[in-house]
Amino acid sequence: MKGLDPGNLLERLDALTQAALLQGFHQRQLVENELLGSPNGERDSVFIVCSGRIRVFLAFEDKEYTLTFLEAGDIYSTHSLAYVQTVRPSEVLMGDTSRMMATLRSLPGAFPAIIRVLGGTLANSMRVIEDLAFRDVEGRLARFLDGMLMRKGRPHQGGLRLELDLRTEDIARLLGTTRQTVSSLINRMAREGILSRAGNGAFDIHDAERLHARSQGPAKVSDG
Repeated sequence: MKGLDPGNLLERLDALTQAALLQGFHQRQLVENELLGSPNGERDSVFIVCSGRIRVFLAFEDKEYTLTFLEAGDIYSTHSLAYVQTVRPSEVLMGDTSRMMATLRSLPGAFPAIIRVLGGTLANSMRVIEDLAFRDVEGRLARFLDGMLMRKGRPHQGGLRLELDLRTEDIARLLGTTRQTVSSLINRMAREGILSRAGNGAFDIHDAERLHARSQGPAKVSDG
């Protein structure tokens, strides 16, 4: 049984604070691939993800760099100078930025929770940028899986089960490579006995120590 999710804003607020903070917010249903924000967009809104998954990325000419995926409980804005786009049908609570800031002046207790969630999003984005700059694709994949294992791994039949609910394409976007490269590297790890696939977006980790060591290892020639 999981406890309080430290990255879920709504779970970290008591009922009265949550109700006060969300005054003026409205529920919005988003379809897959709907663009919620862009560098040149005029909308100045804050949104909280209720369900689904939303991708935050930068785009330069024909290249895209995924900074993070937003999930239930994450808070973000439409004016971050990045593209914000759903990767599956999603539901958000959306409100005007200026109105939320005015509300927060009377809710100082909400600041720590918001800062914690935003800090987590920023930390994840910084890891992605660091990995793109200093690690090859295999190192980025190992570090990603190792980090997610620490967050979401659970005991399973003498090993660990990691359920990501991410498509191979999503992982590839996050790592700045191709779907084919990620599949090839996962298959290599499977042959080496580090992990095995346990369904869509799920893995059984058989050797967590080797996975961690690989995530910390020196850079190699990039595979993609």
